[in-house]
Amino acid sequence: MYRSTTASVRSSPAPVNLQPQQPPPPEAITLTAREKEVLTWGVAGKSSWEIAQICSCSEAGVNYHFCNIRRKFGVRSRWAAMAKALEQGLIQSS
Repeated sequence: MYRSTTASVRSSPAPVNLQPQQPPPPEAITLTAREKEVLTWGVAGKSSWEIAQICSCSEAGVNYHFCNIRRKFGVRSRWAAMAKALEQGLIQSS
């Protein structure tokens, strides 16, 4: 129905680089003080409700922090996030 009135310009294909490329180094993950606190209590085996009582916030707030932590680490569970945080030295286990 609509056609371009300009002639299409065809150029030669772009050169292909066949050398393997190194992936960019992963960016350092930064956690807020509250996220570190929530993770530390999680490593200690506390539930979201218990962490909420300790930190004087709501259980939904704790789950919100865990959601942000999982997103930052690119994992699907809080246990995987805790393992990565311990690996990277962001928190210490008691």
